[in-house]
Amino acid sequence: MSGAGTQPAGTTSAGYGEPSTATEVGGAFLRDTKTGKSLGARKVDPHTRNYVMDANGRILGVNSVRAAVQLSLHTERGSAVVQDMGHRLREIERITPSTERQILAALTAAVQPLIAQGLIEVVGFKNFRAGDDKNGMRRGAVYGRFLWRDLTTDQEHEEFV
Repeated sequence: MSGAGTQPAGTTSAGYGEPSTATEVGGAFLRDTKTGKSLGARKVDPHTRNYVMDANGRILGVNSVRAAVQLSLHTERGSAVVQDMGHRLREIERITPSTERQILAALTAAVQPLIAQGLIEVVGFKNFRAGDDKNGMRRGAVYGRFLWRDLTTDQEHEEFV
């Protein structure tokens, strides 16, 4: 015997009245901030090496090819579970006139599996700087920008290394 406006127990969350519903969570998983579409990998800040999150604490996304390039360029060979992944920049012992060429060769070798799969092509290396204790970098430190093209999107990118 149920009265007007009541339902038998078991048909709603508490047995009486209208069931409550949660509001829909907005945003796509691993979304691109420009398009809102879901992407294939977690976005990593190249400076902090942390995942990038939006204001709501959701991890943002990045194209899978770009993520693979970042991982290859910022992982020292032999330090990851995949032992053949990464660069061998520590093998460059001194800064010489050929250091920039050696860095490009080491970084190209790091992304060679992606080149072989037809996913990327290397464009070059620019803004090479060597530290001299006067330019804000310690002596022996170097940096530059690795230029590459994603052949799946035909977009050119650069990674700070």
